[in-house]
Order: sequence, then C-alpha cells, then structure tokens
Amino acid sequence: MSQTTAIPALFDLYPWQQEKWGQIKEMRQSKRLPHALIIGGVEGIGKLSFAKSIAASLLCQSPVDSEACGRCKSCQLTLSGSHPDFKLLEPKEEGKAILVDQIRGISHSLATTAQQGGARVVVINGASDLNPNAANALLKQLEEPGDNSYFLLIHQWPSRVLATVRSRCQVLDMATPLTGIANEWLQFNVTDEKLGEEKAQHLLQLANGAPLKAKQLHETKATEQRHQMLVELTAILRGNKTSIEVANVWQKRPLIPMLSWWMEWLSDLVRLKMTGEPDSVTNQDILKLLLAVGKRSDIRAVYQLMDMISEDLQYLNQRRNLNPQLVCEKLLNQWYLLVKSGT
Repeated sequence: MSQTTAIPALFDLYPWQQEKWGQIKEMRQSKRLPHALIIGGVEGIGKLSFAKSIAASLLCQSPVDSEACGRCKSCQLTLSGSHPDFKLLEPKEEGKAILVDQIRGISHSLATTAQQGGARVVVINGASDLNPNAANALLKQLEEPGDNSYFLLIHQWPSRVLATVRSRCQVLDMATPLTGIANEWLQFNVTDEKLGEEKAQHLLQLANGAPLKAKQLHETKATEQRHQMLVELTAILRGNKTSIEVANVWQKRPLIPMLSWWMEWLSDLVRLKMTGEPDSVTNQDILKLLLAVGKRSDIRAVYQLMDMISEDLQYLNQRRNLNPQLVCEKLLNQWYLLVKSGT
C-alpha cells in the first residue's frame, strides 16, 4: 500500500486526504481557491501537513497540475524551512494562546512585495488558540489580505473558532478516515513491533479514529497510562485509596486525554444502565468495572459527574488557567460520591 501520493509532495499527504486534495486542486484550477481557508477536524489526522502541502503548491514557481514541482528555488526554500514568503504561527508554548504580537509580526511581510515574486502564505496552526486581541488583529488581515496572499487556519474539533474569524474564511472540514484505511496505515507505520489488527483497532478507538494520534498514543505508552487510571479509579471504588491520594498523582499527568477517556467510560456507563445490555458498551475491556459501578450508582450522579468533566474539558481546551490539583480532587471526590450514590 502506498503511504504517500504520486505527486512530488514536499510534505506527507496521507491516503485519507486524497479526496480533499482533489478539491483543493479543483479550486486552484478554476481560480476559486479562497484567500482564507479553515481546515478543521479532530486532532491526529494530518491537518498541518495538508496545509503545508497547499502552501508549497501556492509558493511553487513551476507547479505541475496545480501541485508543487519539488525542484524550483521556492520548493527548495520550502523544503529547508526558510522560504521568506511562508509564515507558520503556533502557540509559543504548548497549552498557551497565540498572541497578538505574533499576528502583528506578519503585517509587514504581507504589506510588501513577495520576496520570491509569487504568493505569500500564512499557516496558523491553532485557530482556536488565538486570544481575543490576536483574533481581532487577524480580522484586519483577513479583511485586507493583499494580492496573492493566503491564510490557512487549522483548528481542532470540538474547539471553537471565533465567529467573526470564521465568517471571513471558507471552511474545509476533514473527516476521520474509514476504519480499514486507518487500521492498515497504523499497522504499516508502527515499526518498533508487529502491532496487529486488534491492538491497532484498540489504539484507534482511544484516538477517536485519528491514525496519527493513535500512533502517538502507542509511542507515548498511553494504553499503559489508561490502564493505570482505571486501576486508580477502581482503588477508590474499593476503598483502597482516597480521592485526595489519587488526585496527588493525577495532577502531574496530562489532563485532557484522561478526562476524555473518563467521559467515554461514563457514556458507556449510562448506556449500560439505560439498556441493561453489556453489548452496548464500547469499551468492552472495562465492562467488569462498569457493571460494578452500575450496581452501586444512581444515574443522576453519573450525569452530574459528566457535566463537571465536560465543563473542565471545555475550560482546558480554551487554555484557561485551572489548578490541576483542585480539578482532580473535585472530580475524584464526585466519583467517590457516585459509587456510593446507589447504596
């Protein structure tokens, strides 16, 4: 199976991106490519590399069928990461916002003639991470982009892009790939061991179907972290650990994936309590825990915990400054109350 396209792509174009790439080519050939495009989708499906491939094709001096030739001076500059007419804006620190000074920093280059005499392209990796001042500064750029200037904004679902920014862009949403394509790609690209279809499927489930995220989860041993999280929740259920003891451990870990997993498990718990059917559970590997909790909990307490986790996830995705220790203590204490609510 070919893992890249036949074009002389400067950046990886994944098998599941072929249809969207065709749409981009069609828009370019019919001169309908907008000056501002929002590329949306879940984390881990290759949106940044897709945006860079678009940028490379726009910057290329000798495009072939609306695709980068890979040989001209502009392509070589793009490959080396030193093209003067290409700007990539990202948060300066992980978990932080894109600042207004970063947006203002591109104003001069967009107001002058392109140094290579062609297009100018700005990729903003984190359109949902713009703070209010940065978003307002970007609006001015979008309203008066200049000739042959393009903005490619990337955002992660379910985070939101400011409505005023969205209104000035065309949206290109990228779906997660079909299960078979994602599974095959993941097995082919995990080289440290023979992954196998079943383990690949489990990783994809944890990654909400996103292959690159699944690969990252494998490399960072996320399945082991998930297992440990289940062990600690079970310890609270059995009275072997207190919520504060577990919170002391959890607050040092990345909260967004942990809370996302927890929401999935609670959703399974709701389905189990509503239907009474074990087959309705998505995460079959934790069925015994869910059955035990289901017998000892009231569904109203389950919904209350889900609401709390959902709110904290929203705040975390909005880059709000939360105290991890207090967040973990609050949620784990509610878990303790939940498993006592039906007794």
